[in-house]
Amino acid sequence: MKLVKLSLVPLAIILMLTGCIDDAREIDHRSMIVGMGIDVEENNDNEILYSVTLQIPILLTGGREGSPAGSVKEFETFTATGKTILDAVAHIEAMTPTVLFFGHLKVVTVSEHVASHGLDRVIDFFDRLPQVANQIFLLVIEDGKVEEFINQESPLVNLPALYLNRFFQAEQKISRTKDVKLFEYRRDTNMISGAATLPLAKILDKKILIEGMAVLHNHKLVAKLERDEVGISELLKNNRVDNVNYTITLETNVGEEEVSITRGNLQAKFHYEETTPLTVNISVKGKGEIAEVGTPEVRVTNDLVKEANDKMEKEIKELVTKTIKRMQAENVEPWLIGHRLWVKDPDFFDTLHWEESGWRETVVNVSVDFKMEHTGQKGYLGKRKIGR
Repeated sequence: MKLVKLSLVPLAIILMLTGCIDDAREIDHRSMIVGMGIDVEENNDNEILYSVTLQIPILLTGGREGSPAGSVKEFETFTATGKTILDAVAHIEAMTPTVLFFGHLKVVTVSEHVASHGLDRVIDFFDRLPQVANQIFLLVIEDGKVEEFINQESPLVNLPALYLNRFFQAEQKISRTKDVKLFEYRRDTNMISGAATLPLAKILDKKILIEGMAVLHNHKLVAKLERDEVGISELLKNNRVDNVNYTITLETNVGEEEVSITRGNLQAKFHYEETTPLTVNISVKGKGEIAEVGTPEVRVTNDLVKEANDKMEKEIKELVTKTIKRMQAENVEPWLIGHRLWVKDPDFFDTLHWEESGWRETVVNVSVDFKMEHTGQKGYLGKRKIGR
């Protein structure tokens, strides 16, 4: 027992001496970065410079005396340019009285211009920054400067970076976009196809709109997925997608009506045929719910539900086929279809020359089986009265 106590004494001394490391500072000596935007611009010498915007929350100890409620801005942004991202960050640090700390970074936004020229430097910067977590969200900003986007306040959440963070953490959102974290982007770009997707965002009528996906190949933006293609993209990549919605036109007892289908859940199975060119058979099964039929006069009969099932099968098949053909035309495959085949049969995969022509020439067959679970009304179609 005495030996144990004696051994604990030097251990306690060591812990006390190493407790204050170089990077340990009081919170009032740090500027907590929660959001970051990266853009490019030209200077007077036609040099391409990185423009970096950092979003820093203002730590308020209380309301300012005499100021109306809600009038105090909860964040400040700083923007600087440099030949590299780190150079621009260093300029911003010269504008602040404290040390910039990226340990609480939640969101990184990059302009469409940066994405088109390549995210190599962006990813390399964060790979070498030890404070940055792999859980940060990445977005591509359309139609405008990143600085304007990251300054855009929402009446729902005052801090823009926190708004984006909450948006992606919310559950059961209608599938029009998909969150992508730093580690997921790096994982996907390291796969056989070297392709990944990132969510698209923009400011529309002074409000933040997040829908659609950017498709990147070798870190460069090559295509975009529209909002109705995002759910299909997730289905092809993850073999399932939840909470998709569709609008179809059906012939009802009062004429043609636009019918909304919601809570759509789809699952996909892949079967490969080792032919030349490669043949991929995709079998999709799904279920959904009728959410809106236009007017109360529309009778949701068994025949109408069957018609809705048939129409949904046709719509989903066409959408899957169209989405795949668009990516084949761009010769980019962001769904790990080739990677799965490579894992299964690497020797056969090598004969396909996937990146050169294998994916572009692949024959894809799609079959869909869709069933409407219920009508979205208070009762099911098969409802029976008690006692009968």
